[in-house]
Amino acid sequence: MAEVAEPLVDAMVAGGVRVLFFASGSDVMVFQEEIARREAHGLPAPRLVPVLHETVGLNAAMGFAMAGGGVAAVAAHVDVGTLNMGAAWHTLRRCGEPVLILAGSPPTSEPGVRRGGRDHPVYWLQEPVDQRTLFQPYLKWGWRLSSFDNPGLVVSRALQIARSEPCGAAMVTLPRDVVMGQAPDLPYPDTGRLGLPAPTHPDPEAISRLARLIADADCPVIVTGASGRDPRTVPLLTELVELAGAWVTESGWRERLNISSRHPMLATGPALGAADMVLVVDRHIPWVPDGGPDAPPEDATVAWLGRDVLVADVPIVEHPADLRIPCTTANGLAALIAALRDAHTPVTRRRAQARLAEGRRRRTALDTRQDAEAIAAPGSPVDPRRVAYELGLLLGDDAILLDEAVSNAPHVRAHHRGGRPGSFFAQSGSAGGWGSGAALGAKLAAPERDIVLASGDGFYWFGSPGAALWTARHAGAPYLAVVFVNGRYSTGTVQASHFYPGGYAEAAGFPGGVFDPPPDYAAEAAAAGGWGRYVDDADQVAQALREGLARTREGAPAVVAVRVR
Repeated sequence: MAEVAEPLVDAMVAGGVRVLFFASGSDVMVFQEEIARREAHGLPAPRLVPVLHETVGLNAAMGFAMAGGGVAAVAAHVDVGTLNMGAAWHTLRRCGEPVLILAGSPPTSEPGVRRGGRDHPVYWLQEPVDQRTLFQPYLKWGWRLSSFDNPGLVVSRALQIARSEPCGAAMVTLPRDVVMGQAPDLPYPDTGRLGLPAPTHPDPEAISRLARLIADADCPVIVTGASGRDPRTVPLLTELVELAGAWVTESGWRERLNISSRHPMLATGPALGAADMVLVVDRHIPWVPDGGPDAPPEDATVAWLGRDVLVADVPIVEHPADLRIPCTTANGLAALIAALRDAHTPVTRRRAQARLAEGRRRRTALDTRQDAEAIAAPGSPVDPRRVAYELGLLLGDDAILLDEAVSNAPHVRAHHRGGRPGSFFAQSGSAGGWGSGAALGAKLAAPERDIVLASGDGFYWFGSPGAALWTARHAGAPYLAVVFVNGRYSTGTVQASHFYPGGYAEAAGFPGGVFDPPPDYAAEAAAAGGWGRYVDDADQVAQALREGLARTREGAPAVVAVRVR
């Protein structure tokens, strides 16, 4: 007789799940059996990708979705396995990608009563009050499967919620004695039949008003960070920026490639404090409202456009707005472009083109200066600007760059030369360790593209990189990790010095903020079946990066660990 796992997997296939990142457990083993059964009989099934640590699995699911692979699933063992996902839960809450989490749960049936019931002392110890409550703040939707449920419908509903904007995490907890039970003979709709919400359109009157405000502005500034989550928005935002002559800032935090990294209006304009018109496009927290030069003046007109213009999942947000226009971002930008063409007069159009011409002059000067500074920077230990510069030269427009470089992220962004939608990703929250798993997932989603992770060594270590490298090797998903090794946390050194200048911690050498000598990341790569190189001289950086990328193209994950100052 078919077990419950059969309709669960069947609904996953129908709902578009192509990959299941799998960490072993006595409950989720049902997926091993069911997927192997389907493959033996030539039936469609998600690819089961073993991971050695659950945090790698969850981050990989996010990377898979980010890189265009669609919704992925993650299986983990009872509460301990889902707890082992750790800080990746925080990133998942903020990244806006769809993920299905299949969390095993211990059986509650008495010994000998049902197949899969309690047959070991551990099953009494593993039962929390309600496993879902542990993760409720990070979920869009959660359900505990019971023997009375229609399993296929539960998975279809979970995927419908996860894939609806704003996308997020749906979790189904699966008691072992339930999923090992006989499957009910019940029809169910797949996710497509349940239906996904149609893209939303903006209010025409609000768009017309916004277009007039932008056209009349002397210094319009667009703040974005994640609009590029939808690749269709990149050319639309580019067209809007050039039509409006609007400066673009990411306020130090770029989650996606929203406009070409070297567009003349990106990061070349005046500070937000000089703006008279500010448009926030798909950005959670666009500035710190402290009245400084990096926040708009009180008399500036402020508008928000995108999927969540209320930032509803953050309890208190005091940022002002004269207009908030909720819509699918691509639809909103397209409507605004059309309205701005109508709103422009010959005078306002000439002013916009003059700002664009000024942006081109500034971009040329900025790129020339930054490249020259990187080349001339001291070489041992290596200046991080040199690493970012050489990385920027190496990567083609087809490459996908994942940025978790933390204090060196501004250098990575400054020297990134890509303009292709979906070519740059950074984690959306503050949880370290996203990068290694995300790089693995991105490579599985886009096997034909070079995948490169730029990471600070502290965050790199948080992500169980050895486990990710092992999976990358054995799943045929090689990526290059470039690790900026400075042996310290900026929070425990730079921040501590800022708030306690000349203090006791600084005098003592920042205990708790420094981990020097750092781990040998290159040796760890070799131990996991990959390739590693340690570099401490600037003249070695370019060659090491080229060799590392070449090794990934040969099928081996690679790590270049660069000792930076």
